[in-house]
Amino acid sequence: MTKTIAIYILGGLLLAAIAFGVSEYDNARNIEGWLRQFQSAGAELSRDADQLSLEYDNLSQEYDYLVQQYRELERKYVSLGYLGMLKEKEAGEDELANALWQIGYWKEAYQAKPGPWGSAREFRDEEELRLWLAQDNTEVNSYITHQFDCDDFARMLQARAYDDGYIISVTLVARDEGYYHFKNGCFVGSKFYYIDPQTDQFWAWGHLD
Repeated sequence: MTKTIAIYILGGLLLAAIAFGVSEYDNARNIEGWLRQFQSAGAELSRDADQLSLEYDNLSQEYDYLVQQYRELERKYVSLGYLGMLKEKEAGEDELANALWQIGYWKEAYQAKPGPWGSAREFRDEEELRLWLAQDNTEVNSYITHQFDCDDFARMLQARAYDDGYIISVTLVARDEGYYHFKNGCFVGSKFYYIDPQTDQFWAWGHLD
């Protein structure tokens, strides 16, 4: 009886040991599976971290490039603003110089001009003729056939020139088309000039000698 009990007890212990061993084996297999999952997840996280690090490096390089471009554009903007100020300053100086030249030129011209109370004179040079025509407004009159046409323009310009102390003539010019046209003429130095009183255009026709 005692032996039988002992055998049962040993058999039970053996079965328990076997069951415990099987359970521990399963637990070990489960732990090993978990470890593999953790390792796989760790490797994936490591790859993601490497990818993020690479993207960060690329973005950092792009940021540095954009900062450099911005600074270059800012430098150009400041430079262009400075150049614009210089150009405006130079333009203002040119306008002032031109105005002073005009004042000096006309002051000298009027000092030499006798005016309507004395004998008129010829234009000194082309520039004096151009400036006088520029301030005269004969050309703004409306052309009206048989009422205010080419001869009226020419005679008006002649009268205004005389009032300002200049000698110009009224000239009849033949056209190739078979009709005639009144213009003005004047001497400048050794050249004879035609003047179109309707447009203020003038041109040298030829020398006196």
